[in-house]
Amino acid sequence: MADKETVLVLTSNLFFMPRIEAAAESGGLETVSASTAEALMKATETHDVPLVLVDLEMDEAVWTEALESLAATKDPNTRVVAYGPHGEPGILRKARDLGSDAVLIKRDFSEGLQELLASRGASATS
Repeated sequence: MADKETVLVLTSNLFFMPRIEAAAESGGLETVSASTAEALMKATETHDVPLVLVDLEMDEAVWTEALESLAATKDPNTRVVAYGPHGEPGILRKARDLGSDAVLIKRDFSEGLQELLASRGASATS
């Protein structure tokens, strides 16, 4: 495993990634993004991962597979935080039911991003 802690981000939103990367860097984390559940799980094998962020605006089959895979193999020291649109309570509930440690609406995720990454997800409550 790599020495530097890594936040893994399952997303296809490349416009938001620079913001996540900047917040991660200031919190001492490196960032690795993945657009498939398979790529995300492969990254968990080669990095020290205290935090996984899951974008619920991706295709539902992708994030569902990722959350199911994480729940089946997750290190207990890794927090999984999912974030998505506030107008989709069913999606947010499903992410929680699939094992996310916290589920945030995108506005709260965005506003608390710096603290979320600095705390390795501990500041997230759902």
